[in-house]
Amino acid sequence: MADIKWLPDGQETFDKVIAAVPEGMRAAMKPKLIEMLAAKAGGKKISRKIVEAWVKEDLPEPQRSVLMAALGLDRPAAKADAAAVKKAAWKVKGAVKNAADLAKMKAAGQELLAPKTLRITVSSASCGLAKGAETVAAALQDAVKKQKVNADVVLVGSNGMSWAEPMVSVIKAGKPCIVYGNVTADAAAGIVKAAAAGKIVEDLALMRVDSIKVDVTGEKIKYAADKAPAAALAKVKDGSKIDFFKKQLKIVSRNAGIIAPDRIEEYIGLGGYQALAKALGSMKPADVIKEVKESKLRGRGGAGFPAGIKWEACSKAAGDKKYIVCNGSEGDPEIGLHKSFLESDPHMLIEGMLLAGYAVGADEGYVYLNDRYVLAVERVQTAIEQAEKVGLLGKNILGSGFSFTLKVKRGGGAYVCGEETALLNALEGSFAEPRPRPPLPVHQGLNGKPTVVNNLETLSTVSAIVLKGGKWFAGIGTPASKGTKIVALSGNVARPCWVEVAMGTVIGDIITAFAGGTASGKKVKAFQTGGPSGGILPASQLKLKLDYDALGKAGSLLGSGGLLVMDEDCDVVDVARFLTEFFLEESCGKCTPCREGVKRLNEIVSCIADGRGTKAQLALVKTMGEAMSAACFCALGKTAAAPILTVMKHFPKDVNGKMLKTIN
Repeated sequence: MADIKWLPDGQETFDKVIAAVPEGMRAAMKPKLIEMLAAKAGGKKISRKIVEAWVKEDLPEPQRSVLMAALGLDRPAAKADAAAVKKAAWKVKGAVKNAADLAKMKAAGQELLAPKTLRITVSSASCGLAKGAETVAAALQDAVKKQKVNADVVLVGSNGMSWAEPMVSVIKAGKPCIVYGNVTADAAAGIVKAAAAGKIVEDLALMRVDSIKVDVTGEKIKYAADKAPAAALAKVKDGSKIDFFKKQLKIVSRNAGIIAPDRIEEYIGLGGYQALAKALGSMKPADVIKEVKESKLRGRGGAGFPAGIKWEACSKAAGDKKYIVCNGSEGDPEIGLHKSFLESDPHMLIEGMLLAGYAVGADEGYVYLNDRYVLAVERVQTAIEQAEKVGLLGKNILGSGFSFTLKVKRGGGAYVCGEETALLNALEGSFAEPRPRPPLPVHQGLNGKPTVVNNLETLSTVSAIVLKGGKWFAGIGTPASKGTKIVALSGNVARPCWVEVAMGTVIGDIITAFAGGTASGKKVKAFQTGGPSGGILPASQLKLKLDYDALGKAGSLLGSGGLLVMDEDCDVVDVARFLTEFFLEESCGKCTPCREGVKRLNEIVSCIADGRGTKAQLALVKTMGEAMSAACFCALGKTAAAPILTVMKHFPKDVNGKMLKTIN
């Protein structure tokens, strides 16, 4: 695949753009690209802006997200020297050898978050950088220097409001935090001038924030004194009363968009590593497992297996060496949750892995990340280095005798690596293929040793459970699905975003409250949960709740948390065709039912989508789907037919409209 490195306004050769298109999409995409090049570019090179505009405007989901990733449009352009942010590596001061040291660093972190001077933050996860956040940050730094303002310009992560990027927050002592949305470099000087004078740029102000949560225990940092807001301030919406935040329950994502991911003090300032200190100081490993079991936390990656039961099995497994492995490489093309979260709050994951290691008796961990997640890899690596420097990773952590090391492993992001044994094979340098079971990874996993493999969100949830208790967490959600879930809304939505809501939240409400309905303004026709393996469900099922069992009964799944929305103009049969092509490319080929099954399935679905379908083919799809579900080695093959089967079930008119009228 071609290596594309777009500059902010740079160009790339047409041949490289074509070479980067996935093989399965190339035949369909090339004529369109040629037509576009001839009409708009008029030369041998094409600009990022033209390609990005075409992909976003003319391609439906999930093709859009896949092509965005393949062409490098889902990550920031390479830095142009003139726009580069002047940002020296953050130097951590002090060490954390005990609880007293942790308290000191917490105080230092809170001083950074709510300083006596001026703090200006710029959202700089990939979603913000793709819309010019780095240029905005550079302009803010330049304005601070020229206006001789004593201010700290800080790059933070994303709070989930992807449609409002780039976002800038201004924190000044005694004043509420003012958040600006869709900021451009041209607005930077005005924002700095207003901030220095204690004023507001009203036309850009998105909301105000009066306080932030320190952790899940109720402690807060107040930005402003308890007095009525001034006239200008009263015109700015209170962030806590905006539906986007009011209807969320932020537990895992509570720090995202607030802290600088490369400043460990800021994570500690908001209660970071307090759960670790509690566990190492007053809990036995079995006590930690007990809390996780009582929380009824289920794996947030796919199958939803209870995390506490998995940990307990590993803790009891015989072995002189044990591992904790985090799967942070979702292969779902339209989600991107793992990337955004790690770019915003990598220490939350590290603390969760430390707690898992302590609980099961592991002293080594690995974070497996998609190689394309360049920024996420960088920020996780920086977070690990900082934790090592202060003593929260390494030997004798907090003087407890517990030791733990952590490394990042980069992989190709194969979808099959969602199956934990395929991931372990990839970590060992082998082909990413599922292993026979038994033995289970908790008994014989990485390098043949007992291993816990958990999804990133699962591990990042644990610190809150240890701090506030398993019973508290189990009190949120439904009988079958406890706690919260981070959900990424994409497709035909007015406001692309990612949010954290309580389990049991109605899916239709999520689309309306957070994404603002469809971008087209038309009715929702269909939606898909759980990524490519999920079923395509009709609008009549928008009353379904976010719940493992409810979605399973409906023919879909929760998966990593993707929620793809399609409006009434969407060709759902064509979407199903694309998804079978995705499975064809992602199948590891180990087992015959999957290797041959997805190939034949793709041929049949392509015939149907092209208007050449027959009733006999529809019957064959059903038979193949049942056979693959029973015989395939892992979930990739077992669920490959789910998209077309659910389309056949719920959208018979769409399918019948594709049938050959003369050969039925």
